[in-house]
Amino acid sequence: MDAFTKADIEKIRLKITSGEQSLLDMNISKDGMLARQGNGQFPVASVSVVGQTPDDLFEELVDSLADNVFEYANVYDHPDKSGIPITYSVVFIGAKPKIKVFEFRVGSETKDVGKLLPYFDNFIVNAVKKTEAWYNENK
Repeated sequence: MDAFTKADIEKIRLKITSGEQSLLDMNISKDGMLARQGNGQFPVASVSVVGQTPDDLFEELVDSLADNVFEYANVYDHPDKSGIPITYSVVFIGAKPKIKVFEFRVGSETKDVGKLLPYFDNFIVNAVKKTEAWYNENK
């Protein structure tokens, strides 16, 4: 199978959950579709908004990715889930069957999570910031 590259990405799905609660559920498509619920933090925001992405959001997010990050796609289940259990999920979807999934299962107080989770946490925070005004105007 060919290597997955940034050029393959057609859709980005970002999720942060704690137990059964969705703190963030965002879908960003190359064609401009954007769906977002929440901001990744407590308290849980149940309002979902669907519309068109502001500006060049998709391209900015894809451009911000390191070219070699996809080789590290995996599920990381940290043995120490101190505090509130949290799951971060970042999925890059291309033409079938191309998909790369990064999932991190940690606790809110987990220490030493490595470098990949902070990298994707920053990616998620950036996506939330870039859609915050749009989300607040449309909810």
